[in-house]
Amino acid sequence: MANAAVSPAGPLKTTRLLTLGLAFCFAVISGSLGLNALIKSNQQKTQLKKLGAPATVDIDTHDIFDSGVVATVASAVIAILVFLFLLGTYLPFTRSLTGRTLRLQAVSLSLAWLMLFGSMIAYMIFFVNRQAGVKAFIGNIQLPDSAVQAVEKMTGQTGVYRHIHYLELFAILPWFCLLFTLIAIGTLFAAASRRTRTAAEVPASPTTNRTSVGQSMTEKDNGSHHEKSSV
Repeated sequence: MANAAVSPAGPLKTTRLLTLGLAFCFAVISGSLGLNALIKSNQQKTQLKKLGAPATVDIDTHDIFDSGVVATVASAVIAILVFLFLLGTYLPFTRSLTGRTLRLQAVSLSLAWLMLFGSMIAYMIFFVNRQAGVKAFIGNIQLPDSAVQAVEKMTGQTGVYRHIHYLELFAILPWFCLLFTLIAIGTLFAAASRRTRTAAEVPASPTTNRTSVGQSMTEKDNGSHHEKSSV
């Protein structure tokens, strides 16, 4: 009876599927926005360099670029991990393994969550406080910043990170990924704890039953012995 009550996929299956599904959706969205930001950033740099001809334009965005790349990779890692956990829950030949590795799933997802959280903290600092470093040169002579700003204003370009739309989107959506991934991690830890408690209780039942049967047989033997003695 006790063994039949233990699901091969592990406890809290429906709750896990729901929270993991939400985490997967927002991880995919977050990763897609990060990739989109990287592509548009490179396109904008190329466009600005062409507009600056014959001057040589140097655009430095390594601060927000590096943190954005790490956040995009972390989002992709979360999406891949969650996809594997969901797939393992449905496939018959991996369902039992998925149920036995709930704590490992929670730990691995926690590491990816920390990676995304740390990169987003850095990203937000750069997004709010910094801008791209743009310098223009004609030969070895650097043009004044006012000239560069005039070209940016004329072409509708800006180097201020918080005024760039695709960077603004990436400053918002990954936080939803962090939220739902954190909920999924909590659900996985709760399911792992419940499975551990259930596994500890399951073997105790047969032992208890055998002990009870043994005690009953002993009592019967003692009763028979006393009856024989009385006779």
